[in-house]
This record gives sequence, C-alpha cells and structure tokens, in this order.
Amino acid sequence: MEKENHQIHPLSQQESEDMWENVISRIRVQEANKKKKKRTLYSIIATTAAILIVGSILIFKFYPTQEIYQAKETEISIVLKDGTRVTLLKGSKLTVEDSFPQDTRDVFLDGNAIFNVTKSKQHPFIVHGKDYDTKVMGTIFRVAQNGSTFNVDLYEGKVQVINSKKKEQTFVLHPRETFSNLGSLKVASIKPTRIQNQDIKASTATLSLKDISLMDAMQIIEKTYGVKIKFQENNAQSVISVTKENATAADLLNLISIQLNLKIKSIDAKTFELEN
Repeated sequence: MEKENHQIHPLSQQESEDMWENVISRIRVQEANKKKKKRTLYSIIATTAAILIVGSILIFKFYPTQEIYQAKETEISIVLKDGTRVTLLKGSKLTVEDSFPQDTRDVFLDGNAIFNVTKSKQHPFIVHGKDYDTKVMGTIFRVAQNGSTFNVDLYEGKVQVINSKKKEQTFVLHPRETFSNLGSLKVASIKPTRIQNQDIKASTATLSLKDISLMDAMQIIEKTYGVKIKFQENNAQSVISVTKENATAADLLNLISIQLNLKIKSIDAKTFELEN
C-alpha cells in the first residue's frame, strides 16, 4: 500500500504579512480593553474620593460641635457669644453647642455656676441640669447641683424652673427666692434666699409635694418653716400630695389633714399636732 506524502508548503509573503497584521490587531484590541478598564477604575476611584471629600466638608460644616468648659482646680469666668457672663464654680463643667445662640440659647451644666444672662425676650436662655431646666430671658441667678439636690438662687429678674421629665411641673422664681427639690424629684420648694450663710425660716413659701410619706412631708415642712410637728406613728407612711403657693405652715397642714382625715391642733406659734 502506497503511503501518502503530506508536505507543508511555506507561506507566501502576502500570507505572512496578513497573519502578522492579524496578530498585531488582536494585541492592540486587548491593550485597548485593558486601558479602558483602567480608565473606568480610575474614574470610579476619583468619583468616590470626591464624594468622600465633599461629604466630610458638609459634615464638618453642618454637624454641631461643642465647646466644653471645665473648672477643675478653681472657678473660671466665661463670656458666651451673646455676651452672657458665666462663673463656673470649682469642679463644674459647662457644655455649649457650636450653634449657640439660636432661637433658644441652650447650655448644659454639670455642677454649679452663676449666670448673668444678656437680655433677649425673643431668645430664651435655658440651663439644662441633671433633672431640671432653668429658663430665663435675662437675669442673674445661681444653679447648684449636688447629687440629687437641685437649687436655683435668683438675684435679679425672673426665671422658670422646669422638671425636665415632667414639663407640667414648672415653678416661677422672683428676686431673692430660692428653688430647691430638697434632694427628691417629688418635692419642690420656693422660699427666701439664704443671706450670709444663715438659713432664713420662711413665714410663707411655695411647696409642692408629690406622692410622699407623711413623715417625709413633716420633715420638709419643719425644715422650711422652722416649726415642730407631732403626729402619730401609725400615720407616718400615709402618702400625700399637696401644692400651694405662698403658703404658711398652717396652710399646708390644713390641706394634709383634710387628705388624711386628721385634725390639726396648734399648740403654739411654732408647734403643731396632727391627731386622729
């Protein structure tokens, strides 16, 4: 059987040139695709970077920042943007939003401070304490916070003290009056401000007592008015609520006696007794 003889014929000059041109063309297409992908990637990276930069600028510009003042070793004096002067007492901290002042002038106090507020009827000045807000238009007052006790001494002007958790519990102070919760959110007391470290026993005061025991109520009334009150031990844990402005000790005891169906007996000007 005769074997077939396959021979490979060399390419012609034209065929070689066509083949080479085809190879080069394919390489060029591949390189172009690579460059296109790189350009797309670079474009995505650049766009993302631009978005991040612009976003950072907007956040920095519009996100509120804070100024924090701390009186660590001694009291410090601060003048706020609206001209309000603050004496920050030792161990206290005052936080002021960078947006201050706006429609309301809000500051946040941890500790004690004296405020001389620039007057503005359109822009109330509000000191946010632990459990109470003190709202003023323009006045001089002192806020003191010690544990659960919250006090406001008013020297000039007029202020509102607001229970921040129960906004309906709002109390108005006039010059030379002191607000105190006597260490309890269930109590509110307004009486003449102490002068020269001497405790003035009020003949009249505003008291608000919410859901507290008779024993605690009697202690508060005794401390506020400088009186002595006797009552039977079996009534000590009876719960009472009473609120009265410009009240005498006798006024409050009369309201309490009605709630508990007790009789009030006046032994002398400074001594009272609640009887069954």
